[in-house]
Amino acid sequence: MQVLNSGFVRLVESMGGDEAVIRNARRCWRSEAKTKNADRQLLRHLLKAGHKTPFEAMVFTFDVKAPLFVARQWFRHRIGSYNEESLRYCVALRDYYIPEHLEGDVLEAWIRQNEVAFDFYDSLVGGTGPKKMAKEQARSILPIGIYTTFYWTVNGSALMNFLHLRLDKQAQYEIRQYAEAILELVKDVAPICFDEFEREVLKISG
Repeated sequence: MQVLNSGFVRLVESMGGDEAVIRNARRCWRSEAKTKNADRQLLRHLLKAGHKTPFEAMVFTFDVKAPLFVARQWFRHRIGSYNEESLRYCVALRDYYIPEHLEGDVLEAWIRQNEVAFDFYDSLVGGTGPKKMAKEQARSILPIGIYTTFYWTVNGSALMNFLHLRLDKQAQYEIRQYAEAILELVKDVAPICFDEFEREVLKISG
């Protein structure tokens, strides 16, 4: 799913779903569903009570391409596993964030500044003799709006915490766009869990 001007988020794989969460939750009470809506009511109760452990039965791995400053906000969420492309070993691609509202002279200046930085970077990593610089040092000249890519593996409980914080209207616009995309992706895996999450945590009623 495309996000911002050149980013994306993709669900690579998942384990578990509504059934896994319900199974783990019912172990606590040694119970079984007695009515058609009992499982949904159980999930609703768990979310209302903040009892999120059963949601850890779901695990998701996302492939993300985001501006560096967005990734650094993202990585503050500690419960999860990150594997990021390293500019110590890889040459940076000429790819950077352009805010959608920019136009005219400001847009031209924005692009020019980024292009100048990349021109200098390319001359350093592609140079010879005294002009050549190691990638791990040359990367420091690049702006924090360049795109980075990483895999993010996270359980359902930690993901809900991420979504709760990053879908808030106070969250920065750019990371909020990724959170909105992720919510749409995980609804296909666990529609009941995330429907109730929207209702009880985000206060979005269907």
